[in-house]
Amino acid sequence: MLKRIIFTLLALCLCIPFTGCGGEKKAEAPKSDAKPAPVTKKAEAAPAPANGKVLVAYFSWGGTTRKVAQAIQQKTGGDLFEIKTEKPYPTDYHATIDIGKKEKEDNVRPKLAGQLPDMKQYDVILLGYPIWWYIEPMAVKTFVEAQDLSGKTILPFATSGGSGVEGSVSDLRKTLPNAKVKDGILLNSTGGLDGWLKDNGLGK
Repeated sequence: MLKRIIFTLLALCLCIPFTGCGGEKKAEAPKSDAKPAPVTKKAEAAPAPANGKVLVAYFSWGGTTRKVAQAIQQKTGGDLFEIKTEKPYPTDYHATIDIGKKEKEDNVRPKLAGQLPDMKQYDVILLGYPIWWYIEPMAVKTFVEAQDLSGKTILPFATSGGSGVEGSVSDLRKTLPNAKVKDGILLNSTGGLDGWLKDNGLGK
């Protein structure tokens, strides 16, 4: 009887530790309610011009040249300036070309509106305009003659319904003998823009 009691007590002592371990749960890592910080992508900067600070100056009547100039500005990171006459041209096409013809024949320099940019700070000037009577509009002549552009690189780009850009480039070279007027390009759309900019060390 005594042996039976002792045996029972020993069995109870052995079972107690295992019962305690079996009831313990493994602790879980605490979960955080905080959301991960968002990753902010650095804005891609416009490529620096290879030939110095750039100005994109343009004269536009119907809006086509303006669109091309804006695309050039975005691709080069240059400053944008619109050449405007103090007296706006008519919205009627035929009336405008008649005025343009008369201005060319009389060698007129239309007065420009607003303050012109300080050209001393620019090394490269992308000059845009529509072709009027085979050359640039006379308002563009007013603009380029207003300040000394000696030593500046001039890149003409033009829009036209039929005429080429060569006549205007030749005329600009006569007007600006001390500037580096490069061969121009006809851009009625932005299709050939990237290649032209790349060839001149600008854009991507």
